[in-house]
Amino acid sequence: MDIKETLFSLSRAPGPMGFESAAAQKAAELLRPLADEVGADRLGNVTAWIRSKKAGAKPVVLLDAHLDEVGVMVTGEKDGFLSFRTLGGVDPRILPACPFVLLTDPVTPAVVACLPPHVLKDGESDKAHKTEDLYLDAGGVSVPVGTPGVFAAQPFAMGSLAVGKAFDNRASFTAILRALEQLDRETLNADVVVCGSALEEFGGKGALTAGYGVRPDIAVVIDVTHASTPDAPALGTVKLGGGVCINRGPDCNRALTQQLIEIAKAKDIPHQIEVSCGMSGTNATEYQTVREGVCTAVLSIPLRYMHTPSETLNTEDIEACARLLKEWVAAL
Repeated sequence: MDIKETLFSLSRAPGPMGFESAAAQKAAELLRPLADEVGADRLGNVTAWIRSKKAGAKPVVLLDAHLDEVGVMVTGEKDGFLSFRTLGGVDPRILPACPFVLLTDPVTPAVVACLPPHVLKDGESDKAHKTEDLYLDAGGVSVPVGTPGVFAAQPFAMGSLAVGKAFDNRASFTAILRALEQLDRETLNADVVVCGSALEEFGGKGALTAGYGVRPDIAVVIDVTHASTPDAPALGTVKLGGGVCINRGPDCNRALTQQLIEIAKAKDIPHQIEVSCGMSGTNATEYQTVREGVCTAVLSIPLRYMHTPSETLNTEDIEACARLLKEWVAAL
């Protein structure tokens, strides 16, 4: 499996929160050769079962990576332009002149309108925009209210790095696929369930229903986390290319977290310790408390420029995450 090409194919599939069907279909397509059973639930989560061939009772292990991405939704029309609001946390500072694809059939290209500097009044260039003051220019094309859209960004390589939209969280789903590819299914001591979850950007609702339906004994949530840049605070960021991040915090079971750390050390897998002093901001919060509670851990992949059309990562961190998942599942 080519990690970069798999990541790029997932990135190209649109899946704004609540409208994940195209991304879910691509995820299911990539899972089928690696799983015994692939399906979907009522909320749009993609689930795949890899069943142990050994007799007797076995634990159920769930590996989760959300498939939804941030985007926009059309809310109205004014003078041939489209008003909109964001789906998920999009910083309005990045929106002026940003191109989007609105998910009509066929799709409608659009760009966020902005004033050039030549016509701005004194002091206007220093003001931050509010989303409610911005409009989409779709070339006069009529677009129904409620139409979602995503960044119009094609993934590309930048030196040793990869750049694209929706790497949050298609990067983590790529890591799961890579781990399954390396796993010896004949020696599994657990049933493994992969969940490409919906609606993570809307409060983890997909994880809540998946955890309730699958009833896992153990869950490992894989997501992205903030990689450092020269202007970023040292606290709360990690090193791009520094390996998979293992989270320590109240969202994570201490014994399971320590087990992952020990495996990473024993197998010489590049890794970093990430600290969350509160909720991790991932689906772990939902899995940890569903039904009577699930033993949960969090792994993360370093990512720059989250929730933008230019999310940037090092695919070696995806490989490190995949190796750790594979070694941990094999050791159960």
